[in-house]
Amino acid sequence: MNNSIVRCGCGHHVVGREVLRIEPYERASGEDVVYIKYRCRHCKRMGEEFISRLDWDPAIFDAPRDEMSYDERDRFLDEGAISSGDLIAFHRSLQKAQTLADLARPERNRKIGKDAKKGGDKKSSGDKPSQTGRGGSAGS
Repeated sequence: MNNSIVRCGCGHHVVGREVLRIEPYERASGEDVVYIKYRCRHCKRMGEEFISRLDWDPAIFDAPRDEMSYDERDRFLDEGAISSGDLIAFHRSLQKAQTLADLARPERNRKIGKDAKKGGDKKSSGDKPSQTGRGGSAGS
């Protein structure tokens, strides 16, 4: 099993659709290598890589067979490892969740929460007349 990964200078993992050319190449020293030319989708730079023929495996450019789209795969390939701070934040969000709907999409819940606060301000100004209306009917 080969663990060779082609990475751009910016750190992006190069995948098959970014590869422009793959050719066998023999160096002056007699070493057989594979020449890879690519254009990074992340930083848009052209790059070259030489991998030893013994270490060469064309499958390094194949996308893993899963349900992720190309955009999702690119996003996860460019991100770093999960830190302990990320685990703690996730644990705390699990503790705060009351229903499964709270866990469905945290970023969506945050947006909804912000919209609800904005909407709540508008409703609170609308609630004031109804509260005085109640108070007025009780006083009459």
